[in-house]
Amino acid sequence: MKHFLSACFGIFAGALITAACTLAPDRTENDQWEEFDPALSPSRGVNFSAWFEAAAPESIPFTKYTEQDFINVKSLGAGLVRLPIRMHSMTSGSPSYTLDPLYLELLDTVVDWAEKHEIKIILDNHSFDPIADTANDIGEILVPVWTQTAEHFKDRSGYVLYEILNEPHGIGAARWGEIQKQVIAAIRTIDTVHAIIVGGVEYNSINALASLPVYDDDNLIYTFHFYDPYVFTHQGENWGSPPTLANLKGVPFPYGAHSMPVIPNELKESSGSWVEGNLNYSYANDSKTDALAASLDKAVAFSAGRGNVPLFCGEFGAYMINSLKEDRVRWYKTVTKLLSARNIMRTSWDYYGGFGLFNTTGGGNFNSDLNEDVVRALGFNPPAQKTQEKIKTGFVIYDDYPGPGISASFWGQEHGAVFNLYASPAAAGKYSIRWGNAALYDAFLFEFNNSADWDYLKSQGGKLQFKAKTEQTVQFDVRFLDTENNSGIPWRMRYTIDEKILPSDGAWHTISIPLKDMTEHGAWVNATQKWLNPTGSFSWDKIESLQFAAEDFSLETCSIWFDDIQILK
Repeated sequence: MKHFLSACFGIFAGALITAACTLAPDRTENDQWEEFDPALSPSRGVNFSAWFEAAAPESIPFTKYTEQDFINVKSLGAGLVRLPIRMHSMTSGSPSYTLDPLYLELLDTVVDWAEKHEIKIILDNHSFDPIADTANDIGEILVPVWTQTAEHFKDRSGYVLYEILNEPHGIGAARWGEIQKQVIAAIRTIDTVHAIIVGGVEYNSINALASLPVYDDDNLIYTFHFYDPYVFTHQGENWGSPPTLANLKGVPFPYGAHSMPVIPNELKESSGSWVEGNLNYSYANDSKTDALAASLDKAVAFSAGRGNVPLFCGEFGAYMINSLKEDRVRWYKTVTKLLSARNIMRTSWDYYGGFGLFNTTGGGNFNSDLNEDVVRALGFNPPAQKTQEKIKTGFVIYDDYPGPGISASFWGQEHGAVFNLYASPAAAGKYSIRWGNAALYDAFLFEFNNSADWDYLKSQGGKLQFKAKTEQTVQFDVRFLDTENNSGIPWRMRYTIDEKILPSDGAWHTISIPLKDMTEHGAWVNATQKWLNPTGSFSWDKIESLQFAAEDFSLETCSIWFDDIQILK
């Protein structure tokens, strides 16, 4: 996902800042909304993340986004969607890297929606690991993948754009420039029409643009990502190189001497971390509007030096978990105005998600849960929000596809866990879910973007019901989790399934779990990486997800099929 090495830029670059004032002058200067201009729609938009970033085609949570999401972003004033795709996982693998038919079928539907609603869609090859270096021989994958992609989409409209690779890093600039040239040539042997988005190394940093070779193609767009200052935009992240910024919270934007947070021990200089030095010595300057503008001006200078080639900020955003709401909004206002003033097309990271436009990391209802201030700060025009009536009836969680407002994902792909949303046989309909080779603590889950009245459903005898089958002896937990955020702990309410409930006879069995029969289990807090024993604090009104987890036993030699998952009242 997001990069982390760029955080190290500028450490100790500035002089020691004295505590002369609480707030930098920028704080009031940038508190004005950018005027909404619908004419700018084609040049700005959002990333539809965590959709096609699956480990395999059969794991794509296709109903996470729908045609309505394209309609919704269009109504905000967006005319551009960047679609991150884990393209290399959508193939048969070495040596041919043949694109999977299911993947192309699903992607065709998405492109149909974009074209129908006149929204530009960027097919972003998001096959990367934020920690592992980009391979020096990655061209062996990129060339066949993009050759097939160009062949498949060459006759599509100009609303389709290609982005060769997201955030290459750990590879030499010269080597990457050569590989990117080869990919451009491969695409152009088939498709001379569609624009290609190219970028530099160091996680698509602005500084790396100048290292790109001069490509003999006049239909290229040059991309960079912008997360400055990193200690502000990524406070609370837990996915980067250890130690992460999971425990960093309350960093203001811009700098305020009396507003700076207590620095966690693992991020102090005495622990070998760069974070304390960054906050104490350079953050005061790094968070100034002038400093952000100077960084973006490097991209502008690069463009001018290459004959005014078009620029694209493919990602920018601030993580919501540990940032102060008003400062997060202020950052978006500042960066949006700077990008607009330089006529740089852009897509914020992301739509749903921790950097998203909604009030929670999982997203929510477009008409009731949008963060209106963030939406306006991005130069969009949000609809008036109204209270959403909670669901008091039963609803489908999975029935061939995840139900409306529900997305699916899993853990364990790094060691071969299997999660297939489009498996067979099915208990009913076309598809079932196959979950297999799950190690201890692996899980698959459904996130709820809908708003169910769980307390009411529980009081009315509501139950979770699903069909399952297996041929091995298994034991796993079915559990609901509360939302984890600044004020919330992901408490668990669980029910254990064993052989008495699901026999290993290979037949479909209907399993019904009354909500009132589930028991509180405790909580694993990602931000602190700590386990908390149960305290009776689970809240049915704060449920974010339903998980099926190998909590107490490994399922590495097992396969389990699930179907017709629903809440019944």
